[in-house]
Amino acid sequence: MNDIKKLLNKRIKELRKAQGISQQQLAELANIDQRNLSHIEYRDTFPSRALLDIAKALNIELKELFDFQHLEMNADKMSEYIKNNIDYLTNNDLTAVYRMVKSLH
Repeated sequence: MNDIKKLLNKRIKELRKAQGISQQQLAELANIDQRNLSHIEYRDTFPSRALLDIAKALNIELKELFDFQHLEMNADKMSEYIKNNIDYLTNNDLTAVYRMVKSLH
């Protein structure tokens, strides 16, 4: 259970940052105390009551909070996954991946 807590906490932080929202802003949107959100992101606090509010504030479905498979992968596993699945991408998706990778160099 501790691993799930840590992954969920990392995922909430990841989603918040991806949307360019500060902790204070998310706390206000989710109607929770900013200190509680900080505890959720940086400690092993399981935000059971706040989960629905956080998902709603991030404008995502609740299940997306638990989409943290990528957080469990190391670089080798991620690279292998990409290599094994690249042939299944459409031309548009492949172009998007190319642009994304190119922008990182």
